[in-house]
Formats: sequence, C-alpha cells, structure tokens
Amino acid sequence: MLPASIPTVRVTARYLTPDGSPMSGSVEFRPPSLLTHTDADVFVGGPTVARLDGEGRISVLLPATDAPGWNPVDWTYQVTEKLAGLGRIRTYQIALPAARTAVDLADTAPADPNTPHYVAVPGPPGPAGQMGPAGPAGPIRSVNGRTVPDVTLTAADLSAVAAATVGAAGGVAALGPDGKVPLAQLPAIGGAVSSVNGKTGAVSLAAADLGALTQAAGDIRYLGIDAAPVKSVNGQAGAVQLKASDVSAVAAGDALLLTGDQTVNGAKTYATPPSTAANPTTANHLVRRGYVDTVSAAGTWSPASMGFSGWAFDPAASSADSVQYCINGWVYLIGVPLHATTTVKNIVFYVPGYVGGTLGAASLAGLYTSAGAKVGQTATLNTTITATEGKTFVLPLTAQYNAVAGNYWVALLINGPSPTTNGPAFMRGASMGNAPGGSARMPGFFVRHGRLPTTGQTSLPGSFTPSTVIADSNAIWAALS
Repeated sequence: MLPASIPTVRVTARYLTPDGSPMSGSVEFRPPSLLTHTDADVFVGGPTVARLDGEGRISVLLPATDAPGWNPVDWTYQVTEKLAGLGRIRTYQIALPAARTAVDLADTAPADPNTPHYVAVPGPPGPAGQMGPAGPAGPIRSVNGRTVPDVTLTAADLSAVAAATVGAAGGVAALGPDGKVPLAQLPAIGGAVSSVNGKTGAVSLAAADLGALTQAAGDIRYLGIDAAPVKSVNGQAGAVQLKASDVSAVAAGDALLLTGDQTVNGAKTYATPPSTAANPTTANHLVRRGYVDTVSAAGTWSPASMGFSGWAFDPAASSADSVQYCINGWVYLIGVPLHATTTVKNIVFYVPGYVGGTLGAASLAGLYTSAGAKVGQTATLNTTITATEGKTFVLPLTAQYNAVAGNYWVALLINGPSPTTNGPAFMRGASMGNAPGGSARMPGFFVRHGRLPTTGQTSLPGSFTPSTVIADSNAIWAALS
C-alpha cells in the first residue's frame, strides 16, 4: 500500500469485441525507471499489471505522475495492451495528473499510438453539452400523486395523525399502558342528572318503576320475620348451638362406632358377650370359644404343657419298640405347626439310644417355612448330640427366629455313622407294621413327614420347592421352643 502522502488516480477501461463480447488479456502500466519520492522516503518502480475480468474491465489505482517530491519529475507511464485476438501489442505513453482522480483509458488513449513523441495527457472537463433525450421511466412514477425528484410527505398526505397532536389539546387522546385513555386527558365530569328512569324534573319513583314489589305485595308473597313458626329449639332461642346432651344423644367420642378405627379406654362389661364367625388372623385378635376348643382341647396335653412352642406329635404316642436311624446324606423333613406368633430359639429331638461311632461334621438340623425357605440352622450335630440313651437334646439355632402362626418343617441331615443302623436313634411315631401313617393328608396339603428328593447332601439347602417334597414314613419326633 502506497503512503497516504502520494496522490493516486483510479484508471479504468473496458475492452469488447465488435459483437459486444468481453475481451481477455492484460494492460501493463510501467514507469520509466526506479522512481524516488523524497517526501515519503520510498522507491517506486516496476510494472503494474491489470488483468481483464469476466466483463472485459480493468480498474487499478496508480500514483499521479506530477505529484511533488518525485525524482525524476514530469514522467509518464508506458501503457502496453496485451489483448487476445489482436495481431499486435499496442504501446503508448500516458500522464496521470493528480488533478484527475479518475481516468478512463477510452478517453485518453491516442488515436494513433505510433505517432512520434505523442503523450496522452487527460485534460480538464469540457463544457456541458445539450441535455439528451429522456430515458425510460423507472419503476416508481409518483409518490402519493407527487412527481418531483425529492418527495417530502406529511402526516396529512398519509391520512395519519401528526405525532405532535397525540395527547395535546385540540389533538387526539393517547392510550396508557393499560390500554385506556389516561385520566389527565379526559374532560372534567360534572353537572346535574338529566333524567332518572326516563323521567325529568322532580322525579318520584314507584316500586313498579324499579320492577319491585310493593310492601303489601311482598307481605303476601314472603313470610315476615315475626310470622316464622319456629320460636325456639330445645328451649333455646336466638343463635342456637346444640350439644349431644341437648337432644339426649351420646357424643361421637363417647360411643362405639359400627365402622372405622377407634380406641376404647377402660374395661367394658357386656350383658351379652360379642361374637364373631371369623377366625383370628393376628396374635392380638379376640377369638371365639369354639376356635380355642379346636386348637387346644381342655384336659389334653399341649406342647406348652411340656415347655414347647410346638411339636410334631404328642411324644406319648411314639413307638415303644421302633426307632428311626437316618440314611447318610438324606434331608428328612418333620412338620411342626405353630398356632400363634412365636420366637423360636431351639430345635428339640429325643434320642432313645445310640449305636456305633460318632456323627460326622456334615450333620445339621434346620428350620424351614411352609414355602421352603430356610429361616434357621443349628451348629453341627457331632458336637451337640453325643452317645447316650433316653435323652432330650435341645439344639440352639445360630440366630433366633420370630415365627408367625403356620406350618413349619424341621430338617434333619445325618452323615458319618455306617451302616445306616448306626448312630443316634431318633424317637418316631407308633408303627403300623413297618410304615407309620404320619403323612396321611388330602392331596395338595402340607406334607407332615417327608424328605427332599436329592440324596448325598453334606449341607442344608437355602430353600427348596415344597411340591418336590417326597412323603416318607420316617415319622421322627421333633419340637420347637
């Protein structure tokens, strides 16, 4: 970019073929030698090449040839036109005075560049010629009926309200933020009433003028205050507030409700004891005498009589001459019913005798729900059941279990003694031949005495499917406490 102190001239040109097509090529502008500009302290030299664009045009900004400070002074550009399709290259000299800020080569190029010592110098503008014919009309012919070059319209020209008249006296009212005319722009309101219900002068209105009843008509249609038939309520007048005792009733908090929850304080004595046909479902329900008689008949021995929470059967009904030896790896199941919520801490067995060596470490007892889930287990039996005769063994669970009412299985797994007639002999039910009938039941009901189908076990499973339990004749006695 040239320093701002050096004046420049914009040189333009357009080259077309006779049929109006744009020519191609370039135009070169070359000063005579390397120039020095003393004021700007720069050297300027070499050619400047302007290439024709797609319309055959060039436009280039060049230093003026007569600017003060040039050395040499009064120099000219050598213009060389290198245009495609012409038989020769045209060259001529041109001066660009600073007085002309824009020059078109078509206005300054010599007619015969071969003329000796011919230098094209742009001259000053000539006098204005005669006005040519009017050109075609543009797209806008008039604005609001005006055809002058510079149109100025007023609010009246647009049938609009002048901004200066909005909110001013004699103008138009403006709207406030609420969409209403501000009170300050409204005229003062006053004066006498012109008419009342269409009447003027000294107006007197009757009931009919207001669409109302006369006093006499109102007395006929409506009941007067003093004519009300109720004079008092339960002996009270005025703003009456009655209590339950005022109507010989019991307050809601002092009576037993037929539905809903309610807390009753103190002992209650009934002339006729209440009854229900439903069996209890939780430990704190009231029960019928008939239900109690069915679960614990009076005059019979119960598990509680012997210190147990529940047992497989009354031990007095055990076999006098037959005991149960267990097959290694079988998981025996003994059913024990619990009729109330109970905390189970121990599993109990009775061992009438013991044959052979000691038990193996993989001997265990456990507690399962009727759904087959293990909820308790003892320590290994080789440390808790020892060789003895006629002894009740109380085997603590590793963790006590809070059992709800229902049927449970005591599981027994024996490993170690061999053959199967060795080890502890467990008390069993009375024999009917060689197979006690302790598992008699309706189809699909709880199996009182059974075993798991998988043999060779060395540990108790975490759970099992009740439908896989095999009914068995073991009839071993067990209890919970």
